Amino acid sequence: MSLEHDYPVSPSELFEVMLDPTYLQARQERFGGVGTPGVETLDEDIQITTIRQLPMDKVPGAFKGFVGDGRIVQVDTWHVTKAEAGSAQSLRADWKATLGTAPAKIGGIHTIEATATGSHYEIDVDVSVKVPFVGGKIEAQVRGYLENLIGKE
Repeated sequence: MSLEHDYPVSPSELFEVMLDPTYLQARQERFGGVGTPGVETLDEDIQITTIRQLPMDKVPGAFKGFVGDGRIVQVDTWHVTKAEAGSAQSLRADWKATLGTAPAKIGGIHTIEATATGSHYEIDVDVSVKVPFVGGKIEAQVRGYLENLIGKE
C-alpha cells in the first residue's frame, strides 16, 4: 500500500515541519498518541519515535490476545543529517512499528522528493501477520487502520 501527498514547500521545509516538536505533539494528540514524541540525532540519521494506542474497543475480541495492551511504538529513521537536510532534494526514511508481542511486521519507507512546485511525499506500508488461518484477515484490518490513519495525517 502506498499513500502520496504533494506540498507547495521545498523538501527541506517539509522535513523541518516533520521534526518540529509542536507539530509532533499535535499529531500525537490527534492520532491516539501517548506521551511526548522523541527526536534523536544519531551519527548519520535522525530518528523520530512515537507511541500510539490502538482503540481497544474497536479491536475484535478474537484478535485482542494478539495486540497486548494495544500500544504501538513507531520509529522513523531518516537517513540524513540536519545539515544535509537543509539543501536536500530527496529525503528517505525507513519506518517500523511494533505492537507488543503481536506476530506482525509493520513498516515501510517514507520519501520526500523535490518537484517543480514543491515536494512530493510518499509513504509505503508493508504489513505481514504470521497467524495460521486468520493472518490474512488481521493483515487486511491493520492495512485498513493504517491507510485511514496515514491518510488523515
